[in-house]
Amino acid sequence: MKVLNKGLKYTPTPPADTDTLSVDIKEFCRKLRLKNHFGDKESKTADESIVRNKSTFTPEKGKNKDLDLYINHLSNFPLIPKPQDKVKNNLPFKQQQALYRLQKDESIIIKEADKGGALVIMDRIYYRDKIQEQLNDKQYYRELNDNMEKKTKRNINKLISKFPHCTTEKEVDYLTKFEVKTSNFYGLPKIHKSKEVETAVQQQNCAYIEINSPKDLKFRPIVAGPQCPTHRLSHFIDLILKPLCQYVPSFIRDNFDFLNHLPAEVKEDAILVSFDVTSLYTNIPHKLGLDAVKFWLESYRHIIDQRFSNNFLLEGLKIILDNNTFFFDGKYYLQISGTAMGTKVAPTYATLVMGFLEDKMYQQVEIFFTSDDTPPLFLLSKKKK
Repeated sequence: MKVLNKGLKYTPTPPADTDTLSVDIKEFCRKLRLKNHFGDKESKTADESIVRNKSTFTPEKGKNKDLDLYINHLSNFPLIPKPQDKVKNNLPFKQQQALYRLQKDESIIIKEADKGGALVIMDRIYYRDKIQEQLNDKQYYRELNDNMEKKTKRNINKLISKFPHCTTEKEVDYLTKFEVKTSNFYGLPKIHKSKEVETAVQQQNCAYIEINSPKDLKFRPIVAGPQCPTHRLSHFIDLILKPLCQYVPSFIRDNFDFLNHLPAEVKEDAILVSFDVTSLYTNIPHKLGLDAVKFWLESYRHIIDQRFSNNFLLEGLKIILDNNTFFFDGKYYLQISGTAMGTKVAPTYATLVMGFLEDKMYQQVEIFFTSDDTPPLFLLSKKKK
């Protein structure tokens, strides 16, 4: 309990690692040479690229003898790690043992709860079966024979070739030249929506509760793909589309932005109302999503760089939506509805979709309340209830 209460982001004292230290020293020496080579001078060549791969350029030695001598001494300095028994661990010995046992226990899986930050320890078979139950829903997912990665990369290359003036050389390099890894699927337990968990909390009333495989527990689907084929395209398109969000009337950037939207005075009989869309990301039909993005692009075309055509952005977004593949429990899957919670463009995409629906709703409300046969407002309210 003590070691788990520290949370999944707690970092125990790591073992000595001379390889990592050696890599860090080399990178530090490279930065010294870059600083000496470029100084504070800005690049004279204009480059409009908004993304690019990290440069590996290292200036040659010989320009500064003092710097060469310092780097040579630093690079050849013997790396003698401090004996592990003399390194003070930030975990007591019993907690170190407990952490080791938890890591080696293959019968359980530990996940952070979807809301609230609580930790949930689940039987691995129970967790696998619940996730498999979710993936068996053919409305949202389809099992694949392979991971489709090569096909996806070809589609991205075709997109770039079809719109050659929409990307710079560095942007093309960023979108196509990187190591690809298959996405993994996992679920965050929604314990706040489980009646069985709620009942157990009320009955047990202690620091932790114990409940045997709740049948009504649902999971928030997460596709973790920081190096999947569409990850960089998703990041690229997100940077381009994100400025459109500011034109969505209900868009709230963060907590501070929410405070700025609150009125200075509120009537005593005012009611604060909130609405929630069930599984928003997975329930946005692709056609609706693309229509929504097209609407915002055409409405505020002037804030998007002119070199990015609407067709390039929409076709790129379609590639991201149509090629959301991932791996779970030895099988490959394709998400056929909605967007993945985990891809970079997802929050911007969902915001624009909701803004599009709000715009349509406002139009209908305006027509409804300005028609001649509209009943009094209090009757409408009564009717709604």
